[in-house]
Amino acid sequence: MPLHPLHIAGLASALAWLLLAAPPPAWGQGRELLCTRVGAREAPRIDGALSDPAWRTATWYDDFRQSVPDFGRPATEQTRVAFLYDEFNLYVGVRCDDHEPALIRANKLRHRDEPASDDHVEVVFDTYRDQVRGAVFIVNPLGAKEEGLVNGYENYTWDWDEVWEARAAITATGWQAELRIPFRVLRYGNDPQQVWSVNVERVVRRKQEASYLVPPRPPFDISSLDYAATLRGLTIASRQRNLQLIPYVLGGVARESAPAGGERSRSLDQWGFDVKYSLTPGLTLDGTYNTDFAQVEADAEQVNLTRFSLFYPEKRGFFLENAQLFSFGHFGGDPDHPDIAAFFSRRIGLYEGATVPLDAGVRLTGKVGRQDVGVLSVRTGGVRGLGLPAAWYNVARVRRDLGERSYVGMIATDSRRGGFHSTTIGVDGDWFITRELSLRGDVLRVTDSSTPGARGAYDASLDLTTDPWGFLFGWYDVDAGFNPDLGFVSRDGYRRSQAYLRRSFRPGRWGVRRVSVISSNDAYDSLRHGARETGDNGLRCEVELESGDYVELQVTREFERLFEPFELDPRLVLPPGGYTFTSTTAGYYSDDSRRLGLNVETTAGGFYDGTTRQLGGETWFVLDRHLRAAGGYSTVDVASPHGDLAWRLWSLRLDYTYSSNMSASAYLQYNSSIGARVLNVRLRWILGNDSDLYLVYNEGRQELAGSSDLHNRELALKLNVRLFI
Repeated sequence: MPLHPLHIAGLASALAWLLLAAPPPAWGQGRELLCTRVGAREAPRIDGALSDPAWRTATWYDDFRQSVPDFGRPATEQTRVAFLYDEFNLYVGVRCDDHEPALIRANKLRHRDEPASDDHVEVVFDTYRDQVRGAVFIVNPLGAKEEGLVNGYENYTWDWDEVWEARAAITATGWQAELRIPFRVLRYGNDPQQVWSVNVERVVRRKQEASYLVPPRPPFDISSLDYAATLRGLTIASRQRNLQLIPYVLGGVARESAPAGGERSRSLDQWGFDVKYSLTPGLTLDGTYNTDFAQVEADAEQVNLTRFSLFYPEKRGFFLENAQLFSFGHFGGDPDHPDIAAFFSRRIGLYEGATVPLDAGVRLTGKVGRQDVGVLSVRTGGVRGLGLPAAWYNVARVRRDLGERSYVGMIATDSRRGGFHSTTIGVDGDWFITRELSLRGDVLRVTDSSTPGARGAYDASLDLTTDPWGFLFGWYDVDAGFNPDLGFVSRDGYRRSQAYLRRSFRPGRWGVRRVSVISSNDAYDSLRHGARETGDNGLRCEVELESGDYVELQVTREFERLFEPFELDPRLVLPPGGYTFTSTTAGYYSDDSRRLGLNVETTAGGFYDGTTRQLGGETWFVLDRHLRAAGGYSTVDVASPHGDLAWRLWSLRLDYTYSSNMSASAYLQYNSSIGARVLNVRLRWILGNDSDLYLVYNEGRQELAGSSDLHNRELALKLNVRLFI
């Protein structure tokens, strides 16, 4: 039965008391590094040569140690790194020696095109030394760059687009790189004397070797900010002005199916702008008018074999930056596909696939003392054809740093549309008992004007992550009708228990690096019906090869109880009842750095009261750094006494990269489960200050039973410009 509000308050109070009363243990930083000051006229030129006199005045650090494959041992290839700064910028120089430079893997030339799949260097800065939030910068031997934000172990945000500079060069003895990072893109405290935490990772792909200044113990990586060196010597006396105006304009034409038959045309003419201003080095104010809806990208097609909603990621720039600050809770899934999200920005400006005009919005994010803060307010216009009135959406998030990655936080969201009003309030916390063991808990409550009373969601879990062992024991309770208006819920009305146990070992032979045996057990009990609704017990074996490839084998026994008919497809409707079935899945996944790779996964066995055969695969071929192709094909076949279905999903992608700033791509998809064909052709030119010019052609067709197909085509030219004022 649902918890009484007094129980909820007691749980929240106990959680807060536990987090505040029992401070986590202190773990010392690693190495001490010096960042050397240079004059404005002495600053190095960013060309990848490392020949400027300034680099001779810097202190170079080597003695990189492996994290994998041999933790703590010296790196097999020497790496040296140095740090410089002037009044406005931080400079990083890296020399990567290689005994066999002809074998360096470097295929990605375009910026922000996953350069980490090549040999690469990553630099992460924890400017507040809170061991939770950091900024990471990546460069590969071709100079392709990418930047991201870190919000805890393996929780990255790669949609943080900032203006910084990187150049690299392959030499006779390896490769080297230079980075220039303006202070204005970083967030830090107000004290002129800055002390930061930093770590540097160098990856040699052909050896699958990752070495660091301060190596994290496996399975942790550079996102584990408690493994870091201390960077001293920074004096940032002047405030770094950061006022950006980012206008965009889009023009084009679209043709689409008309309700009465035939086609109708409409013009695409839209403009708007974003503005960004750093109130303090740690606090940023963003505004938007007539927000950019990112029409240049297409969502990847998915098939859904469950009764529950799919999660599609956000792509609009205004919502992406610092999005991780608004993340809340530990309700399962992963950061990219959570089971429950208290705030899901795609609820704003989109309604059943249709665009709702986003008139204006403002957002304040950053750090004040030991608190991460985020406030968001957005106004959307009304859409008469959809029966939607104008609306206000507001979000407030605060998270207090308790030290050593532990925190306690709150979130509040508020929606107002016409006579409808919805409010969500939540408390979450994470306490690291040791470096590897954490206790987590969350409480969420929703009230709205359409339903009397409040609905809640609660969870608590204990998580252990080490190299040989791992476990997660969790309890979750989600009331029936729990539906935060600004959030995402895959299902409601259940009590869930979860037990996950992993045992890993490293054979050190037969070309096998690591073997993990995993037992996962889940049970969902329906609160509406007082009966077990879903249960699954799985046993999985994961094998990581020294080549970087993965092999996986899993056997799963599932139980599903249907309380009403489940229409998976018009040709297959499953009647109410209990179903128990077992399936086996096998998969092989190539390392991303290969020029020719294949990922394939197959499943066979029971499916409700029938059988299923599923096969999915994708392959890619890199001709050279300029041209690559990829294709994917998936089949889902189900045979049941109540009907059969055969779904096919395929895709084909061709990318041509002329230079790091100019590229073209064509992406074709077909999804037979909804009868959709989608074509996206895009030409992109990255201009100065990371401005963008796009020429885009989109075409989509959807088959509808008993009526003519839906068909739409559009050709658009889009320009967004980043101006520093």
